[in-house]
Amino acid sequence: MKADEVDQILNRLAQPELPPQADLDCVQRAQGALLEDLRPAPAMAPIWAFLLLFLLIFAAVAAASAAALGVHGYVVLSNFQRALIFPLLLLVAWMGALSCARAMRPAGGATLGGTALLLAAIGLPALFSTLLQNYSLLHFVAEGVPCLVAGLCVALPTGILLAFLLRRGYVLDWSRAGTAAGTLAGLTGLFMLELHCPNLKAIHVMVWHVAVVVCSGVLGFIAGSISDEVHSRSLR
Repeated sequence: MKADEVDQILNRLAQPELPPQADLDCVQRAQGALLEDLRPAPAMAPIWAFLLLFLLIFAAVAAASAAALGVHGYVVLSNFQRALIFPLLLLVAWMGALSCARAMRPAGGATLGGTALLLAAIGLPALFSTLLQNYSLLHFVAEGVPCLVAGLCVALPTGILLAFLLRRGYVLDWSRAGTAAGTLAGLTGLFMLELHCPNLKAIHVMVWHVAVVVCSGVLGFIAGSISDEVHSRSLR
C-alpha cells in the first residue's frame, strides 16, 4: 500500500458522517438553549452614589442614636475641639465608605478599609491625647464599659446593614470589604459617643471610645474572611 493510499483512507475516516447542515443545526440548538433565558444584568449605580449612601447611613444612624440617648457630649466640647474632632471623624468615615463602594465591583479601585482602621486606631487617640487634658483613671472601667457597649450596640446593626448593601454588588474579597464595613460601622458608634458622652477624660475616650472602631473593624475582617473561606470551599 502506498503512502497516498493511506492518506486517502485516513481522510475518509476523518470526514464526519453527518452532513454539514447537521453541525449547523446542533450549534443553533445549543445557542437557543443557552441564550433563551439569558438577560442582561442591571447596571449598578456609580461608585459616588454608593459612597453618598454609606455616608448617609453613617451620619443618620449616629445622629439618631445620639438624639435618643441625649446629646450631652457635643455641648461640653469647645468650638476648637469640635473643629478638629468631627472633621477627622468624617475624613476616616469617608475613607471607609469609599472602600465599601469600591469593594462592590471588580476593578473598583484600591480599598482603604485597612488604612481607615489604622488611622482611626492611631490618629484618633493621638488627637484626643492632645485636645483632652484630664488623664484621671478614677472609675476607668465602670465608666468605660457602658460606653463600649453602647458604641457596639450602634456599630453591630450598622455593620449588618452595610453588609446587606455590599451584597447588592459583586464583592470579590470579603475580608477587605468586611474590614471597610466594620470600620465604618465602628466609626458610627464612635461618632454617636462623641455626640452623647460628656466624659472628657483623655484615657476614657482614647481607650473605650476608639475601642468601638477597633473591635468592629476586627469583627468585620473575621466575618469577611469566614465568608471568603466558605465561598472558596463551595467552588472546590
